[in-house]
Amino acid sequence: MSRRIFPFAAVVLVVVLASCTPDPAASPGVTGSPSDSAAPSQPGAPATPSGSASPTPTASPTPDSEIERIVATLGLTDFRFEGDAEYIAQWGVGLLEGSEVRVYEFASEDDFLTYLDSVAPYGITIDDFVRVGLYAVAPTDRGQIDRIRAALA
Repeated sequence: MSRRIFPFAAVVLVVVLASCTPDPAASPGVTGSPSDSAAPSQPGAPATPSGSASPTPTASPTPDSEIERIVATLGLTDFRFEGDAEYIAQWGVGLLEGSEVRVYEFASEDDFLTYLDSVAPYGITIDDFVRVGLYAVAPTDRGQIDRIRAALA
């Protein structure tokens, strides 16, 4: 049980820490949406079921974008783009069987590697992501990694 909680907690911690800046005025928007979106996925919070009774309208990915293709291929539900985050061109969160899955787009390989270095102190490694070019998919349930990798192969 503790092996499942650690990766989930680590991913949540990374998202929360990545959204924090020492001076909010220096980076408008960074502290808004990502930290707000991280709140429901705090450890111990109930997972949002994928078939919720009244889903909140969410933004759609740009038609024919690579993120949209990844979301469709994986069958993510309730996908929404999130706010700005350092090193990340754009990112969003959707649900796969009730577990959050984050899809990141990086402007360059260097940005991905820098992001990876920034989250390494929290136990996050390259093994926590499934990569497709400049896109990375990170499920909170590590048991979904192989399924995601196979779907995107």
